[in-house]
This record gives sequence, structure tokens and C-alpha cells, in this order.
Amino acid sequence: MSLDHWMMFGTFAQQDVFTYPSKNTYKGVVINANMATHAPAGLAAFLHEKTADATYIIDPLTHAFQHDPRSVTNPKGETKSSVQSLAVAYGEPVESVVGDHPLLPDDLHDNGLVAEFAERCVTFQTDHLASYMDETDASKYFDEDERQKPPYAVVAPYFFISETTIDAWLEVNTRCIEHARNACGSGQKLFASVVIDQGVLEDGALRTRIIDAYTASSVDGFLVWVDDLDEQTASGNELRALVDLAKRLRGADGVEVINLHGGFFSIMAGSELGNHAFSGVTHGPEFGEYRSVVPVGGGIPIARYYIPQLHARIRYRDAARMFKEMEWLTSSTAFHKNVCDCEMCKGTLDGDAANFRRFGDSNAKTMRRRHGLVRIDFPTSDARNRCLRHYLQRKKREYVAASGFDEQQLVESVSRGYHDLKRVAGLEGVKHLDLWLRVLGRELTPQP
Repeated sequence: MSLDHWMMFGTFAQQDVFTYPSKNTYKGVVINANMATHAPAGLAAFLHEKTADATYIIDPLTHAFQHDPRSVTNPKGETKSSVQSLAVAYGEPVESVVGDHPLLPDDLHDNGLVAEFAERCVTFQTDHLASYMDETDASKYFDEDERQKPPYAVVAPYFFISETTIDAWLEVNTRCIEHARNACGSGQKLFASVVIDQGVLEDGALRTRIIDAYTASSVDGFLVWVDDLDEQTASGNELRALVDLAKRLRGADGVEVINLHGGFFSIMAGSELGNHAFSGVTHGPEFGEYRSVVPVGGGIPIARYYIPQLHARIRYRDAARMFKEMEWLTSSTAFHKNVCDCEMCKGTLDGDAANFRRFGDSNAKTMRRRHGLVRIDFPTSDARNRCLRHYLQRKKREYVAASGFDEQQLVESVSRGYHDLKRVAGLEGVKHLDLWLRVLGRELTPQP
């Protein structure tokens, strides 16, 4: 059984990576609704010209209206134009509150209002980008019935649920699903978004409430998003709860369950090893394997290299140190045998292991910090591009392995990473590999 490989659309500067390492890499693209309102013509062209046969899902992003208005306003206190446009498209009850105060469950008390809101949300997803597709340059190459590419599935309006707000928002969410179903056309898939905090995930009783409520809604699939759940640092209880959530949402009928922000643990959970708990996993081109529901500010960019054996992005300087200690930088042959033989790594090293430094190329800039002026190294655009393309090639291999490897092959692959790198990464640097296998009911294989 194959595992669907989805990628989150970030910026237009990254649109070429959706055809990398090949045009048929991705099942589809997940697009945030505010991006669809901000640049619909560009996204329509992107979907026609850059994604080959890939499909798309629009995340309606309705949860954005329930948070502190500062999360959707600029430094001047003005509502961000893309969010304002989205509020206008959805109408009441969000249009009158956006940027002023958070949307509350009481604002969605009237069932007629919810029905109209859900219908506008569905219509936006089915019609907004499609209406621009006829105007793209590529549309002339499509048959008339192919020019307006429909989304893979429509996503019902949804709101974030925490331990303390489940009583208030769960019932609202299930009503939104019901009305979205009524608004969907014949044959249109409807997905529900299960967007929760880690407290709900870990609490068995609350998790069961979520599962029972959503599976009773008779949807065609689910998008799962656990707030800021980093699989590299998550506890065993959190990871076991994630797998339990996914399996029980899938149910006996095996409906689609896609992790909106997942890494290699979710990929393994979607394989035979995890009894196909997920039907698909989404990641971003950059740092999209976990994400906070409420956006947080970014830090200073750092060159990071994805170490395949650890299934983790590591600071370039730390990766270089580990490879040097392991004597994997003595030659390009040693590097490609022990670290990575993807096309990006082969082209970057070009026969000389010393060229691994190109993944960490940087420019020093002077910046004012709290305690005065400091010099900070910023990765060059070429270094970022090399790291990104290496990462994408390795991610494709992970999905292919999850779909084609048997259980023992995956276990042995993870075990090799643990044993090979524990001496240079330390147990803290490899412990997630051991934990991942234990959560999935397996153990590390002994070192040869």
C-alpha cells in the first residue's frame, strides 16, 4: 500500500521545488486559504504549470479568526490584507470580528448562520482558484473540462481545540462539518480537520471524545494537525497517542488520514510497520515537519543539512563535525557510501569531499543585538538551495521506502542510523530512533 506524499505550499520563490526531484514526486499540494486570496492568479498558474498531475487541497484556515487578533495583524495593528480578503469571502460571523477581537463559539450559535458560513467556505475552495485557471497561459493546452482543476477534497470549516476549550469548540466543529457536507456537490470529497493541542492528544478520554465525534460525521477523510508536535523531541506517550488517533480515525473502512505536518516517524506509521496508520503525510519545503497553530516569529536562518541516517536536519557545522569524526569526509566515495549519494550531493561534492563545505557557505553580517553589535553568519542562497534540494531528494526516498520496504527492512535501516552515529551524536542525538521503533512495537536490531 502506497503512502501519499503531500507538500505544503510556502512561497512563490519555492514553486520550482514542487517539480523536484521529479514531476511525479508529490500526490498533491496543500495551500493555505489566505495565500489563495493573496495571489490567486499566480497560484492558478502554478497548479497548471508546475505541478504536473498533482492535485491540491486548500486549508480554509478558519481557525485563524479564533486567536488573538495580533496573530493576523501587522505591526501597525492593521489586519493583514490576505486575511481581510479571506474574511470578506467567508462573510459572517468572521468578517465583523477579524482584527478586532477573537471569534467565540457564541458567535456561531445560530445554526442558519453556520450553514451560510460553511457554504461560503466550501464555495471558496471549489471556485476561487478554479475561476482563475481559465486565464492562465497553460489553459490553452487543456481540454475545456480540464481547465478548471477541482480540489482533491473540500475541507470543512474548523477551529482549534485545546484541553480547556473542547467543550466549547467540539460541537461547533461537528456542526460545521454537517453543513459543509450539505453544501458539497455530488461526488466531492469532504475532509474534516482535527486540529488539537498536545494536551488533548495525550488525554485518552479527550482523544476518544474527538474520535467519536469526528467519525460520526461520515466524512471522506481527515487532516490531522497537532500543535507544535516535533517528532524528534516528542515523548513516547505523545507518539503512541498520535498513532492511536490516526488508526481510530481511519477505522475499519480505511478512510484517508493525512498528517498535515509530519516527519519520518509519521512516514513509518503510514507504512506496513505502523499498520498504515496514515494514508498520507505532508511536509513543507523548509521547516514544515511540525508547526504551531498560532504563528510565531522566525529566528535567524541557519544552514542545516538533512542527515539521512538520523532523519533530522542538523546544523551544518555539527553535521560536518560528525562526518569528519566518522572519517566520512576522507573522500567523496566514503561520503556517498556512508552519508548520501543523491544527485545534489554528488553534484556538490563533484568528486572532492572537501566540497561538502558548500552546504554551509555563508556571509557574515553585522547586526545589533541586545548587548551590542555582533557578527552573524547567514547561509548563502546557493547553500540554502543545496540543503533544500538534498532534503527533498531524501524525503522522496523515505516515502518510497515506506511504500516498498517490508517491516524488517525499515527496522534495520533505522537501527543502522542509531548504531552508526551514536558515538558522534551521543545518545541524546539518536534516542529518537530507538523511541520511534519502540512506539511502533519493535526494537533496534543488534549491531553487527
